Amino acid sequence: MHKYALSRRGWLLLLIPPLIVLGLLYLLPVFNLIRISFVEYDPQVGIIPNYQLGNYVELLGDGFYFEVLWRTIRLSLLTTLFCALLGYPIAVYLIRSTGWRQTAMFIILLMPLVTSVTVMSYGWLILLGRNGVINLTLAGLGILDTSRQLMYNETAIVVGLVHVLVVFMVISIAASLQSIDQSWIRAARGLGASPATAFRTITFPLSLPGLRTGALLVFVLSMSAYATPTLLGGTRHKFLSYLVYQQAISLYNWPSGAAMAVVLLISTTVLLFISSLYAQIGAMRANLRTSKTGTISGSMNAGSET
Repeated sequence: MHKYALSRRGWLLLLIPPLIVLGLLYLLPVFNLIRISFVEYDPQVGIIPNYQLGNYVELLGDGFYFEVLWRTIRLSLLTTLFCALLGYPIAVYLIRSTGWRQTAMFIILLMPLVTSVTVMSYGWLILLGRNGVINLTLAGLGILDTSRQLMYNETAIVVGLVHVLVVFMVISIAASLQSIDQSWIRAARGLGASPATAFRTITFPLSLPGLRTGALLVFVLSMSAYATPTLLGGTRHKFLSYLVYQQAISLYNWPSGAAMAVVLLISTTVLLFISSLYAQIGAMRANLRTSKTGTISGSMNAGSET
């Protein structure tokens, strides 16, 4: 018991430094952001140390901000969906590859992490612009009119975000797939299960934690994205992060920008909480079904023995 207490005390002492760093680098800035969001602002005077709810009343009372917030959430969810649909097959191929193919896949996947997001967005500007390769090719085939362009719309934003963020989905799913014991799959195949059945009943359920982790990463990064939506979406399809930058940097209205950032933070946190709650409910239902199946099997075996 004494050794257990000392071990527990040692772990608590080890937790103190990271908690201090986390508090200084995250909690303190968030607290300061919330504090600034309640401060009054006057264009002639600047920031007035008078705490009130005017910034939130103005923000929540304007339908324009709700439209921008809904666009941010909607396109972030679409980005997460397409990253999952595209990233899962890539992760499966990555895990099943060997030798130079796996190495080449890793290099290709890691390239977006070492490349500036702005550079990648400008690359899509060249491809999707009115005189871009994709637009000219579709126009040459008679599919698209040359007067139209594939830029400055929601589709371009989703394409750019998927290109930037799909690597996080692939790495998360690949980590889960790598941890699956292949003997289970071989056992299922040996018992007569088809490859599709083995994937549906073993591989996919066991890879869901990685899929959820990747979805959370992609969604959070999409909600806070700035460069890609701004460059590919233009002025008509803004994200809330652009309005935060505009208020804080261009207009020097820090309280209004802070209020928008707090609303964005709360919206993201609520959606993540709902997603986590839904995942927990799904896991509880799966465990309940498993326990019921085990009980029925045990009863049948007991009956056959008697």
